[in-house]
Amino acid sequence: MSSLVKWQIVSFVSRGIAMALGLVQTFVIIRILSVGDWGIVQLAISIGGAFGIYQHLGLASGSTREISSAKSDTDIFKIFLTSVAIRYLVTFPLAAFLFFSANNLALTKYNDAALILPIKLYAGVLVLQGVQSILNSVISGTKRFRQLFIYQAAIAVVSVVLFIPFVYFYGINGYFYAFFAFNLVSSLTLAYLAFKPLKGKLVMPTKSDFKLLLKDLLSISLAIYAIKILYTWWEKSGPLLLGLFISKEMVAFFAFALLYAKKFMLVSDSVTAVNLPVLSDKYANDIREFKALFLENFNKVYTVILLVSAVAIFWAPEVVAIMVGSSKYDTALPLIFPLGFAFVFYALINVVTSSILIPAKLVKHMLLSYALLLGATVGAYFVGATFAETLSAMAYAMLAGGFAALAYMAVATSKVLKFSFLRMPHFVLGLTAAFIAFVPVGSNLLVKTGSFIILLAVFLAEILRFSFFEKADLMYVVSKLKSLRGRYEKA
Repeated sequence: MSSLVKWQIVSFVSRGIAMALGLVQTFVIIRILSVGDWGIVQLAISIGGAFGIYQHLGLASGSTREISSAKSDTDIFKIFLTSVAIRYLVTFPLAAFLFFSANNLALTKYNDAALILPIKLYAGVLVLQGVQSILNSVISGTKRFRQLFIYQAAIAVVSVVLFIPFVYFYGINGYFYAFFAFNLVSSLTLAYLAFKPLKGKLVMPTKSDFKLLLKDLLSISLAIYAIKILYTWWEKSGPLLLGLFISKEMVAFFAFALLYAKKFMLVSDSVTAVNLPVLSDKYANDIREFKALFLENFNKVYTVILLVSAVAIFWAPEVVAIMVGSSKYDTALPLIFPLGFAFVFYALINVVTSSILIPAKLVKHMLLSYALLLGATVGAYFVGATFAETLSAMAYAMLAGGFAALAYMAVATSKVLKFSFLRMPHFVLGLTAAFIAFVPVGSNLLVKTGSFIILLAVFLAEILRFSFFEKADLMYVVSKLKSLRGRYEKA
């Protein structure tokens, strides 16, 4: 098994722990808040997130790419300072604009005074978040994956400790007090982790250094910036569009299903944290080995994304019932299938972007695919809303946008780099996963469990038939799970 896969597994475990804690946090908050209050929280997050994306400038991925190929440790700090200087030229004006526009956005646009303080607090969060992803780039770009993955799990514990009591005592505003405090702790911790190993090697960039680094960073970062804006508008398109036409309670149902579906990004986020620095280095030095490594790895990643997503959708009614503790979000359940596979498509888009498009600097195709992601979604929504129920129209519109963007990426990559990452076995496995997620087996637990075992066996048989996983890979995962169980029992 390659070191790339091993680090991806460690990353997956780390993010899995963080996600599990995040789910506990989210569902406790959902129990505390009313449906209407949760809708306001999600709307404020959507507004702040839609503004916040403009500060990124694509510098996180661009910095990771440059740091991973830096010739010396002194160059790393120069890249960091250059990136931060560029980012805060945008972040400070953006945060100020959001802060002073809070009253107008809350009262004029969305007719709800409860949004004023959350939006103002989000403006402060933007200032703290400005440096986080660049610090993250220093850690991942220098391939200190162990520290990064420990941080991801540990900071999730901090999040639970902050959010639950703040929301319990202060409600909607408490959520955003905790959000501010959490980002302050995150920024300070990342700064310590990033620069402790570089003590004594923190050299300021000269004027000529700054100009050269600025050119190198912006050559790819502006394109990444554009696609991050397009992705954020795609992700937030549901709450933002629906919030203009329907009640906050209905927005909350959609936001709940969206939140559940976004958890399927766990696998791709785990992969991209490792793939971007590793494959950027590989593409620059050995294109043939780059293609072979990507294709072998993509089959495994594709399989895991489908499996995790299909299982999560199949058992969604039971998971939601346990976590929410009531039926108040049952209206969201039919939306989980289309939104779930919308994020399956986006998870694959994310993997291809970080593994191929950014290392190969396929800027034009990257921009076109993300423009299609958003454009197809918005177009499909306005067409679908004329004959379908509003929430369903939005959910299936996001699914259509994800499919269109991934299909374009597959065609463009095949033409430019002369290799295909999607073939007939991928389509067969994808249809099987969709059938598992969608098949109506009723609510009887015994019948559903039996059906699940049969369907899962079919899926696993197809994996082995297509050789997406080798026996050695499975044995490695089993050995790691046994090792973790042994440590838990000793503890």
